[in-house]
Amino acid sequence: MRSTYAALLLAPLLPLVGCQSNQKTPVQASSVDVRTALVVHDGRTGDTLTWAALLDRLRGADVIVIGEQHNDATGHAVQLAVVDDVLESSDGGGLALEMLERDEQPLVQDYIEGIIDDETFAKLTNSTNWSGTGSWEAWYQPVIDASIEHGGVVIAANAPRRYVRLARTDGWARLDEISDARSALVEHPDEGMMGGYRDRFIELMGGHGDDDSDDEEARAEAMETAESFFLAQQVWDATMAGSISEALKSSGPPVILLVGRFHSDHEGGTVLQLRRHHPAARIATISLEPECDAVEFDTSEPQADFIVCTSP
Repeated sequence: MRSTYAALLLAPLLPLVGCQSNQKTPVQASSVDVRTALVVHDGRTGDTLTWAALLDRLRGADVIVIGEQHNDATGHAVQLAVVDDVLESSDGGGLALEMLERDEQPLVQDYIEGIIDDETFAKLTNSTNWSGTGSWEAWYQPVIDASIEHGGVVIAANAPRRYVRLARTDGWARLDEISDARSALVEHPDEGMMGGYRDRFIELMGGHGDDDSDDEEARAEAMETAESFFLAQQVWDATMAGSISEALKSSGPPVILLVGRFHSDHEGGTVLQLRRHHPAARIATISLEPECDAVEFDTSEPQADFIVCTSP
């Protein structure tokens, strides 16, 4: 599981450190009938659920958080099916995306109102190859269109990367110094998140250094670097949670969030921040899991409320 989570974590972090994906082959939409071909588990008990039972359990949720592995084509097909089926029977609500940043909301509205087409929308938001060549057209645009078709809002939920980078290099206090108009585009927690989420992040970033090394200076430097990236990570979490909170007030539930699994699995940071914003909110988490053999079902600390095994 360590390598899987490392990949999940580094995917959104790579643009911050200037790396680019080397994947050149265009991705494809999955042809799997996800409603019938995949196994769905209750994340606590491991019990197998039908698709209809999953939808029944999701009914009444204020927020549905779908944690993805960014390059999992079948997982993206599950997202489309959930958005299609949930919003079809809902009044209000909509779709929020980690993949779009708050300052891109006007472009979302331009697309919804037909001012720009889908190709222009992807180009202007730099989303065309968000998680692989052609991934926007194959995986994300269909989900956006499904929300619009059912009358749901579409929310550019994330923080602009320039402010996430600023948090990493200069700390949260620097974010508090920018003007009100710009500060509306980004949020950070009132206090830093601790516990399992932070511990998993620091471990994946190598914050503890080489366990076999006696070089205390190197270990301290590794921890400082990991902590700076965790400041950035929490900005993502807080901003997405704040975006969903505002959507609940303006459009009502259910709001469905598409996000990388590290942000949501095992009470990840976005879920923690959502609970801070709305302690009484009914939050359902779904983990799109390509490696179900590795899942440990846990009644007290589940990976997610529901596990969808994306390998048929």
